[in-house]
Amino acid sequence: MSALDQQPIGQIVAQDLNTAKVFERHGMDYCCHGHQPLAAACQTHGVALEQVKAELAAAAQTKDALLPDANAMAIDELARYIVATHHVFTKQILPSIATHFTAVVRAHSENHPELPAQQEAFAALHAELDMHLQKEERVLFPYIEAIVRAERAGQPRPVAGFGTVNAPIAAMISEHETAGAILDKLHAETNGFQPPADACNTYRLLFKELGDLEQDLHRHIALENYLLFPKAIALEAKLQPA
Repeated sequence: MSALDQQPIGQIVAQDLNTAKVFERHGMDYCCHGHQPLAAACQTHGVALEQVKAELAAAAQTKDALLPDANAMAIDELARYIVATHHVFTKQILPSIATHFTAVVRAHSENHPELPAQQEAFAALHAELDMHLQKEERVLFPYIEAIVRAERAGQPRPVAGFGTVNAPIAAMISEHETAGAILDKLHAETNGFQPPADACNTYRLLFKELGDLEQDLHRHIALENYLLFPKAIALEAKLQPA
């Protein structure tokens, strides 16, 4: 087996965001199940390994000009990119989904009794993500910026109330898994966010937004779990304690 065969799929995406569309095409979760090696993920999903490797190579050759080379970014630059791109998107789409869920439940729950439970699951996801983004922006990411500044200035590691960066990172990864599990359940219950035949325009928009949230959150989490967090842990370990 090649090194690529054994590389975690989440890491593949984090190192080249152009490859995300390959895994999305085959229904492979490179987010919360991104630790799976490529060969194992292909076997799990019944897809030929060599076919996926060919698609990954093609994706890497046809770069999307709108996607940055996240792997080449400095750690603090990557953290700011995640906030400006993924955090902003999440904060914008969550209230919109909540509003549309309320309208759809009111209009369609009689014919689709599964909707109130789905709305409740989304409300839990909404609350989870709101708190999660605040923790990253107010605690973890400022500390990551601080260790980058310390490394550049040749200074010792900043003192933090949580000890080392491993503690908040472990908490963020756990919350990623919680959010991913809720979205996975909604995805399964809605056949991949496919609206029913009698869906009105708002119903269709709701499911499109849920699909957009899922796609963005998968890329967001892959960048953090498999690129930003490992780099932050490695950088902090290089610094002498204060």
